[in-house]
Amino acid sequence: MKVKRVAVEGNVVATPGTIFLEGADSGTWTAGKVEVKSYDKLTITQKKAIYSASCTFSFKGKSGNTTVTGTEKIMLEPATTLLMKGRSRVLVTGDTKTGKYGNTLTISDSDQEARKLRTT
Repeated sequence: MKVKRVAVEGNVVATPGTIFLEGADSGTWTAGKVEVKSYDKLTITQKKAIYSASCTFSFKGKSGNTTVTGTEKIMLEPATTLLMKGRSRVLVTGDTKTGKYGNTLTISDSDQEARKLRTT
């Protein structure tokens, strides 16, 4: 079993979907800025642990000669895990959320250094 690591700022990956917005016959999705909510006093290797991530994806396409635009907001919240205190939770590697159009937020484990949980 792979050990899951606590997510920190910089571990959230936004991947645009490939499903067209309703009414469109062509187009692309683009990921906006990933917004995170973090704990001020819970850090790992001097980076704040995060408990929420969101991203608004924008679509621009066509239906014949008509422009079609729209957005989809994806919010990634932590599941109930053993790593929690009261109702406070953290995101961990592997957490993912995919929207109706395939737009996805994922917690990656790109930071390979050992993470030491620290409370201040």
